[in-house]
Amino acid sequence: MKQDIDPSDSLKKISLYTFIAFLSISALFAIASVFTGRLGEFELKVLITTSVIAIASICSLCCSVYSSRIKNTIPSYTGIALAGSSALMLIQGVWAETGSEGYWKTTATLSIFAFASAHSLALLAVRLRVEHAWVQLVAVVNIFMFATILSATIIGEISSDGNVKFITMLAILATLETLVIPILGRLVKGNGSPVREVLSLTKRVDGAYEDKHGYIYEVKKMSGKPPGSSRS
Repeated sequence: MKQDIDPSDSLKKISLYTFIAFLSISALFAIASVFTGRLGEFELKVLITTSVIAIASICSLCCSVYSSRIKNTIPSYTGIALAGSSALMLIQGVWAETGSEGYWKTTATLSIFAFASAHSLALLAVRLRVEHAWVQLVAVVNIFMFATILSATIIGEISSDGNVKFITMLAILATLETLVIPILGRLVKGNGSPVREVLSLTKRVDGAYEDKHGYIYEVKKMSGKPPGSSRS
């Protein structure tokens, strides 16, 4: 029996609860503004702030899902850091009414890569058969290519027709890949051939077992003979 709590599970819960809380606050604030007839500058700033935090929480949730399934925290924490940084810069810019063009270009770039990271990790978290894994790799490359070119377009203020068409093409491909990958994941579950996972444990002095992440397990034999063995 696993005794320790996976940090990624706690992170998922925090991200989910934060999203629900701030999304609810945004909705209630919007309803209050409608009924009171007040939607001034202050109310708009509050609405933007709560919405930004809710969106950042969703990005963090996507990153933490990857961490819990793949057991690799570095990409997840990188994506969460990008989401948090972009959210802070957006909120700071709104409340301080920053007029610096460089500030907003930097904020836009961080936000784009935060979305790209969350999007990519969410797709990578889907378990696929080995022969379909290349689709995830292609999707990640496409998403980050889209993010890079879009950021360069914003920073360099590029408005050529060819650039717009290329960005649109990448966006369409990313949408297609986002739809295809979950379907391939459902096919894995539907045909009764789940992806095989290997859990490597090392026996400790106290008789318990430990995996490479430091989690502790109690191991019990469930049957006397291996499945498929012949009976005497």
